[in-house]
Amino acid sequence: MNREVNIDRLAEEFSREVVTSQNAKTTLNRIYRFCRKFMPVDFLNLPIFDPVSGSLHYKAFVSDDGIMLADEKVRFSGSAREQAGRYVGEKIIYINNTHREPLTIDIINHLGIREVASTLFIIAPLEERRFGVLGLIAWGEGRYNEQHLRIMERLYTPLTGVVSQILAHFEISSQKERLVIENKAFKKRLGYRIIGAESGLKEVMGQVEKVAALDIPVLLTGETGVGKEVIANAIHNFSNRVDGPLVSFNCGAIPENLVESELFGYEKGAFTGAHSLHHGYFEQADEGTVFMDEIGELSLSAQVSLLRFLQTMELRRIGGRRTISVDARVVAATNRDIQVLVQQGRFRADLWYRLNVFPIHIPSLRERKEDIPELARYFARRQALEMNLPYSVTFSPEAMNQLQAYDWPGNIRELKNVIERALIVCQGAPLTFDALTVAGGGKEPPAVVGSEPGEGFPTLDRIIASHIRAALKLSRGRVEGRGGAAQLLGLHPSTLRAKMRKHGIRIERVAR
Repeated sequence: MNREVNIDRLAEEFSREVVTSQNAKTTLNRIYRFCRKFMPVDFLNLPIFDPVSGSLHYKAFVSDDGIMLADEKVRFSGSAREQAGRYVGEKIIYINNTHREPLTIDIINHLGIREVASTLFIIAPLEERRFGVLGLIAWGEGRYNEQHLRIMERLYTPLTGVVSQILAHFEISSQKERLVIENKAFKKRLGYRIIGAESGLKEVMGQVEKVAALDIPVLLTGETGVGKEVIANAIHNFSNRVDGPLVSFNCGAIPENLVESELFGYEKGAFTGAHSLHHGYFEQADEGTVFMDEIGELSLSAQVSLLRFLQTMELRRIGGRRTISVDARVVAATNRDIQVLVQQGRFRADLWYRLNVFPIHIPSLRERKEDIPELARYFARRQALEMNLPYSVTFSPEAMNQLQAYDWPGNIRELKNVIERALIVCQGAPLTFDALTVAGGGKEPPAVVGSEPGEGFPTLDRIIASHIRAALKLSRGRVEGRGGAAQLLGLHPSTLRAKMRKHGIRIERVAR
């Protein structure tokens, strides 16, 4: 690759072969193929560098195997962040041994690269003090030289212009596409079938069918854990908005000082830390549905803004000067008595009337005990599949009677957790639920894994440690991989190892 290259001719070829493409993925693939003509390139990546947060946000990877779109972030360590800060303002950087520099060590660790490699970065300034980065990687040390640098300096302006356009395309389309994909994936899992639709939830599903096609607000009420989000999804799936996004959030989980910015968005520079434009939940749900769980937790000021939106279907981002029309259907949910909150002055009566156009009450699990056997079998099948258990799941002869005798204060969410816990504890034996019977004939919560007689109520740390040990025992001490403890617990292996260190759990103590 050290032969002399006609740089002006390359610039003409670049304009002819690359810049003319109108498709972002095709253009990125052409950049990869074009660069391979005159320099070593085994792998290409396209992230956005944010020097404020010290992170790279990867958008795409390209190799001979094709293009893989991504949505991954890697945060730099202190030394890498310091090194990256020194490069701000540079146009082109090349590092000929990735395993010696703090900056590239963080990157290759994230990408899982084990070989020695050389990297050349072409940096394109973007808006909001961020930078697009075209990263070229060649296996081996010392692969890039001054000739490659001169070529890239000549191609810098058209190349970075194309990179900026590609990143803008990815950013504009990714958010809404991701919401639509997640919604379609959920619909596939749901299969348009809700357990109990013909029995304990028959009346509820009849109401869902009536209201789904109408663009009016719906208020779902019921105890914690009865499945309000499942019903909200059913309303969306049976509506004319099914191809639009479904945006769900818990009002009680958003800090009070961030509620309005999260719901309605904000403009760049609206306040300290607002480094870029942020689309709120309602904008994200344009032409779709917003599910607002725990609506009773909204502050009074946020209630005023929500009422205004429901009346006009328009919003104004924080720091914005113009109103934005948004077509989003609102489904709200609460486990509290909103009428009582209205009487106490903690919820606006006019908002209550606006949301309560079509209320649907979801019965508790103890009111629909005929659905428990089917729910239990469903959760057992699903959790066994997710946990990759090597055996078929069966229930003991007395299991269903034990489940139906219990009052389920935590409703369906509690039932799911009890089934999952039983799968871990029984380890292939028929599932039994003696703890539910022992707990006072179904009037008190079941015993928690890890608690011992005479120990009193177990602490959360003790429960977590016991749960991890049970998963490790079930996986025979394997932390990661198919059937490993991390997969059973739904954690990243590094997260599980951190929790094991915190709780003093050693694999050799629980593996056998």
